Amino acid sequence: MDLQTLLRLTQITGKQVLDMGIINREYSVTKLSYENRDKLVVFKVDGILEDTILFSNIITSRRDIQLLLGAKILEEAYVKLLKAVNSPQVLETVEFNEYFIEVDLDLNKLPFLKYYKEDGASYLTSSVYIACYEYICNASFHRTMQLSKDRAVLRIVPRHLHYIISKYSEQQKDTPVALVLGLTPLQELAAAMSPSLGVFEVSVGAALTGDNKIVKTPYYNIPVPVEASIIVEGVISRTETALEGPFTDILMLVDAVREQPVFIAEHLYISRKTPRVIHAIVPGLWEHQLLMGFPREAQIYVETKRVVPCVSAVRLTEGGSTWLHAVISVSEKCSYSDAKLAALATIAAHPSIKHIIIVDDDVNVDDPLMVEWAIATRCRGGEDIFIIPNIRGSTLDPRSSDGVGDKVVVMAIKPRNEPASKYRRAKVPY
Repeated sequence: MDLQTLLRLTQITGKQVLDMGIINREYSVTKLSYENRDKLVVFKVDGILEDTILFSNIITSRRDIQLLLGAKILEEAYVKLLKAVNSPQVLETVEFNEYFIEVDLDLNKLPFLKYYKEDGASYLTSSVYIACYEYICNASFHRTMQLSKDRAVLRIVPRHLHYIISKYSEQQKDTPVALVLGLTPLQELAAAMSPSLGVFEVSVGAALTGDNKIVKTPYYNIPVPVEASIIVEGVISRTETALEGPFTDILMLVDAVREQPVFIAEHLYISRKTPRVIHAIVPGLWEHQLLMGFPREAQIYVETKRVVPCVSAVRLTEGGSTWLHAVISVSEKCSYSDAKLAALATIAAHPSIKHIIIVDDDVNVDDPLMVEWAIATRCRGGEDIFIIPNIRGSTLDPRSSDGVGDKVVVMAIKPRNEPASKYRRAKVPY
C-alpha cells in the first residue's frame, strides 16, 4: 500500500490524520494509538527502509469496517464479508518486476517494534505469511520476532499454515513462504479470517477490494497481492527453531515463551510505489481485536440468523477482547427455547467463545450498562444460567486447560410466561 491509498481510505472512514514524525521504536506507538483512538496515527522510525511510513488506528470501530466495505448498515457488512468467502475472486498474475524491485537482504531494515515492556523483543505485528502446497494456498497473520539480519521466529498455531508446513515436513523439506507487509485493510481482514482449507484468503481479499492482481515471487512462485509494500521470500525451517515470546496477546495477557519454527529470509523486495506504507497493529488494542473478531462476529450473525430467524443483533464485546464474550439480542416474539438455541448456534459458529449473554432487542447490545441491567432484572440464576463443562474453547483463555474449559450461557430475557410489562424499563422523558 502507498500513502495515496492510505489517505483515500482515511477519507472514507473520516479520520483525522495525526502525523507524529519520527518516534521511538519502543512503546511510543502503543501510547499514541491508545490516546488517539479516533485518529489515524502516522509516523516513522529511524533505521528502516527509505520511503517507508508506518501507521496505526485505521480500523478502530465496526463503523470503520462498514465504511471500508461500502455497506450502509452493519448487517450488510457481515453479508458482504461472508459472500467474499463463498465467492472468492479469480486472481490475475502480472509481471513481478513491474511492481517490485529486489534490494539487499537485511531484516534490520524492517519496522520491528517493541509494543509493551512485557514483550520479549521487537515484533512485526502485521506480517502476513503466504504459502502454498500443491493447489492449496494460505495467507494468515503470524507475529514475527526478529533474531538476526536474516532470521526471525514466528508463532504458528495448528491451523492452515501449520498443515502446509506438515506436508512439506513429510517430504523432509523446508516450507517456501513469502512474508508480506503493507497490505490494504480489507486484504488484512481477509488474512485474519479462517475460511475452509483450500479457500485462498488473497482471493477473498480480491473479492472485497475489487483488485485481483497478484505477482508470483521470483524463486518460489508464491502469489502475493500487487498492493504489498514489502515482500520477504524465504523458508520456514523444518529443523531450526528458536524461543519466541513473551508477547502481549489479544486479551492483554502476556503469552508464554515457546519453541517455534524459524523463518530463514533469502530475498527482500520492495514496492516500486513510494512512499511505502506499513501497518503497526498494537497488540491487544481495538485493531487487533476487530481484525480478529469482526469476521467471527459476521459468522455468528449469519449462522444464528439462519438457525434462529428471530435473532436481531450479535456483538463480540470489547470487554471480552472481541473474542471470548458475545451478546446476542432476540426479538420479543422469540421463544425461550429458540433464544437458547441461538446460544448453541453461537458456539458452533465461533468455538472460542466462552460466555454468551442473550438479551431482548430492547437492550442495546453496544451498551454494557444496559446488558448488565438486563442480567440484573431478567435473569434468575437457578433457571437462566447454563454451563457446558469441559468443552473445546480458546487456547488464549488462561482459565482453560490447553483450550478446554467451560462455556456459560446467561439468559437475560423477559420470561415468556409472565407479563412483559413487569420487565419493561421506564424511559427517561425528554
